[in-house]
Amino acid sequence: MKMKKWTALVLTVFLFFGVFAAGLAPAADAAGKYSWVSVWGSSLVNGSIKISQLSLQDVIPGGSTLRIRLTVTRGGSALRFVFANQYGAAPITIHELSVAKAGKGDDEIVDGTQQPITFNGGKTAVSVPNGGRVTSDVVDIETKALEEICVSMHFKNLTYMTSSGLSGGRTFMQAGGVLNGTISAVNNVRLKNPGEVNISSSTITYHTIPFLERVDSRSSEEGSCAVFIGDSTLVNDTYLYYAKRIIDAGATNVSVINEAIIGNKLLSNGSGLIGNLYGQALIDRFKRDVLDIPGVKYCFVKIGLNDILHQFSKSLGSATPHYTPQQIITGYRTLITLCHQKGIQIYFFTHSPWKGYQRSFLGQTDDVSWTQSMQDMCEQLNDWITSNKEADGFIDCFPLANPADPYALCPSFTPDGAHLTDIGSIAMADLIPLDFVGVTHGRTAASILGVDPYAEKAEIIRRMNDPNYNPNPVTPVTPVTPVNPTTPTTSPYSNIPTVPTSPYTPSNPGGTVFPTVPSNPALPTVPSSPTLPTVITAPAGPGSALPSDPAATVPTTPGSTVPGSTIPGSTAPTAPYEAPATVYPADPANPNQGVRYDVEDVAPNAPASGSVGSTGSVLFILLLLATVVGVGVAVILTITKKKA
Repeated sequence: MKMKKWTALVLTVFLFFGVFAAGLAPAADAAGKYSWVSVWGSSLVNGSIKISQLSLQDVIPGGSTLRIRLTVTRGGSALRFVFANQYGAAPITIHELSVAKAGKGDDEIVDGTQQPITFNGGKTAVSVPNGGRVTSDVVDIETKALEEICVSMHFKNLTYMTSSGLSGGRTFMQAGGVLNGTISAVNNVRLKNPGEVNISSSTITYHTIPFLERVDSRSSEEGSCAVFIGDSTLVNDTYLYYAKRIIDAGATNVSVINEAIIGNKLLSNGSGLIGNLYGQALIDRFKRDVLDIPGVKYCFVKIGLNDILHQFSKSLGSATPHYTPQQIITGYRTLITLCHQKGIQIYFFTHSPWKGYQRSFLGQTDDVSWTQSMQDMCEQLNDWITSNKEADGFIDCFPLANPADPYALCPSFTPDGAHLTDIGSIAMADLIPLDFVGVTHGRTAASILGVDPYAEKAEIIRRMNDPNYNPNPVTPVTPVTPVNPTTPTTSPYSNIPTVPTSPYTPSNPGGTVFPTVPSNPALPTVPSSPTLPTVITAPAGPGSALPSDPAATVPTTPGSTVPGSTIPGSTAPTAPYEAPATVYPADPANPNQGVRYDVEDVAPNAPASGSVGSTGSVLFILLLLATVVGVGVAVILTITKKKA
């Protein structure tokens, strides 16, 4: 038993140092004839998401082929590839691999350029241990700077996609199974029914790159590599546009790679439900993603914003360590020390404006929003970045700001307030001095591409200098055409018969309310009384039906009728129905203003009849009879109970 334990220990140590050595191949070969420099990279993260005891992971179905399309930033005569299974719980096996020049279609390769990728002296399949990495044999394929290539991998077995990069290329998968079979398609010009593997939000798409960690290029010319590292504000094509400037200037010995991770922080690992996707703390992954990169001479850092934002996030705040600006600055100093110990020059980006950004999480768009207190913390970091004498230089991102609001990005530079559009990436690449990587002259990416990133900014400044410029414009309200008082507005009750003119004229037209019975053919006409004296006119109060002036004398001749009231008398006819209440407008000049018809009793066009009153009487009698019968039955039941 003891012997077995010692054997296992020796094997473990051997595997560890063997894997470690494989991941740290020298920058030059044994004869010193060639120089190896990284020309592409993507920092791997743990692709699994854990909910309670359940682990959710993307899978590659058995029989599938993956094709990764990427851009190398320096030319060379040969390539080698590094594959990693850093976060896997078990080894993975890739059964066949190849590399080829990229074709016109997304997943297309140029036929005839396919070259097999082998391992350990020619083996076509490779097993990558969990927590480890492997480096391929040298592939003799000549490439040019900024040329696109495709790396294809075939998996016979279902494989968990535990370790993946989220930037730097695009991955297409021909899923294995009943439809596509299990035959390898690594050398096919096009994949069959390919699907792209990515993670999409409302504004940004992050492209998943499974297991491929790095591509190195061999050249007879001594070369150097510039590594961009940071958070999602650097997960874009800024590094490619900077490489384009270097190549346009005639420098062929400098490559540029990007090791930025979405949601990454300087001092702590990703936290929350999808914290695995945010990667390790940059200070912990710095050795793997910068110091151990073949040919690295320059490092560009843009990190620290998430260290501030996440601690104020609704979904992450309780799970995220809180750090002060001074603690973050201490972390910056650690990076400087690590770089200078290896002769690497280090440059920091200032924090770009981000006002207007609202972190979105599971549909919650206000998970974190800009505040002045968070901005003040960013300003403390920026002040140190632009004034310290420890780093080798800095890149000021302030020119990307909106002139109308210096805390916000220019609208054309961002899709969401914090991340960069393609034109924003061009603008940021042009902020980086070429002499930071030893290139003494060169053009901007904007001039190379023939675009003007600052056209919108110039327009904003022009409008601000306009004395009539309003920084907070209000959309003008379309004026409402006044209603012509001589033209009555159509009412929904316009089919009501015309109300007959009443002999009564109110003395107070403003707000006077007086009910008038609408004309109806079935309504009997009240006979005029020749003895009816003239009603004394008195001011009517709002809402009154008759003048209430106590000084007014109203004759009480039997049978007489005053508009709005019936005086009891032996000859007064009974109205066959109760008319609905009608409220007329306060403004007689506008007859439809404020019109209200109460149709609870009788519809406006209902024929006059006695049905409303008679139906009520019948119901009353039936209710009375039911009550009497009910009481009688109750009494009988009570007597019967007592007898029993």
